[in-house]
Amino acid sequence: MGTWRLEPEVEPAQVGVDAAALERVAERFEQGVNGGALFRGACMAVYRDGKRVLDIGGGVARERTGMRVAPDTLFVMFSSTKGLAALAMLMLYERGRFHYDEPVCKYWPDFGRDFPEKRAVTIRHIMGHRAGFPTGPEWLTARYWGDREAIRRAMEEIPLAWTPGERNAYHAMNFGHMLNELMLRIDGRDCGSFLADEVFSPLGLHDIYLGLPDDEKLEERVAWCYNPLGDPSVARASGLASADVDEPSAEPSELGQNLRERHADTPELTHPFNRPAVHQAVLPASGAISTARDLARVYAALALGGALDGVELVRKESLDHATTPTNRRDEMDGTVGFPLRWGTGWHMGLYGRGSSLRTFGHAGAGGQVAFADPDRRLAVAFLTNGERTREFMLWRMKLQSLVFKACRD
Repeated sequence: MGTWRLEPEVEPAQVGVDAAALERVAERFEQGVNGGALFRGACMAVYRDGKRVLDIGGGVARERTGMRVAPDTLFVMFSSTKGLAALAMLMLYERGRFHYDEPVCKYWPDFGRDFPEKRAVTIRHIMGHRAGFPTGPEWLTARYWGDREAIRRAMEEIPLAWTPGERNAYHAMNFGHMLNELMLRIDGRDCGSFLADEVFSPLGLHDIYLGLPDDEKLEERVAWCYNPLGDPSVARASGLASADVDEPSAEPSELGQNLRERHADTPELTHPFNRPAVHQAVLPASGAISTARDLARVYAALALGGALDGVELVRKESLDHATTPTNRRDEMDGTVGFPLRWGTGWHMGLYGRGSSLRTFGHAGAGGQVAFADPDRRLAVAFLTNGERTREFMLWRMKLQSLVFKACRD
């Protein structure tokens, strides 16, 4: 299906990367694209010491129209978005705007209005997926994702499933709903506006968004998503067991049933994350849209302690605090069914053979991933619109391991 590859910013050897080993990374990526069985389209970028040494992509962006992945193709990041939200919160924390151990109700009094036990929920509980309301309410479907008041009301009316802090369970969508409302109350800007002002613009990034502008030319650059919404809570929240995105009922409408039968082989017509209204919504849990190049540059700054090319996002001490594990290594996550090691909003140390224990980042439901290894001064982003299968995940983990193997110091 063909790939493209942009020139690196520096020769790999200048930043301690073995050129021949890096070529094996590119070859494996090309095999994945050309095989066509693992994913439809993807892009990948690697930075070492703040310099881009690999920028590659290929495959199909939109199957129905034949659109190919190009260097400016934008991909939905899914839950890799959460890593950007974690950075935004850390920046506000460092500026003294809040403390992680403060109760949510300090900034959002009505959050605990209907259920007094929710007054014990802290911001740290939200960041570590320990708050106690990983899913629901069921009426909050994709129809409402751009409606701040609906989301606020949903978060206020949802009861707790357990005592805050008692256990871990991944809050797939509610993580982002909570953080966006908190940021609006603490800072006055939503998460997307904050990131645009304080991260993307200072780093000179023009192809990364949380809340895509209402611009037809931008929308035409977005790769359509084909991955199934494997997390049941995301599938429920999207309201898209059916093609009828505005139907919150568990029973599909007649229209939705007809659409499914007519377009069973065209998921681009039914996937919630292919809708412009969803692209334009500010969804800090799942909705950022980017190239791998721009996303990896954000992590390149974090891999160097929080600063890049004279732009300091956060101090190294603050970043070290936020990437210290907050739960036991063997603690089972109640949503995904296996252990997840959390920092303050980031996944810790799950990124391939050779990664250091301090590696942090976030993966996404469609097979996306972005991470930084501060010990190796390495940043990687991989974005795809394909299907997330076991075969694909094993392939991508090997790809990531090859990146670590290419680092020579």
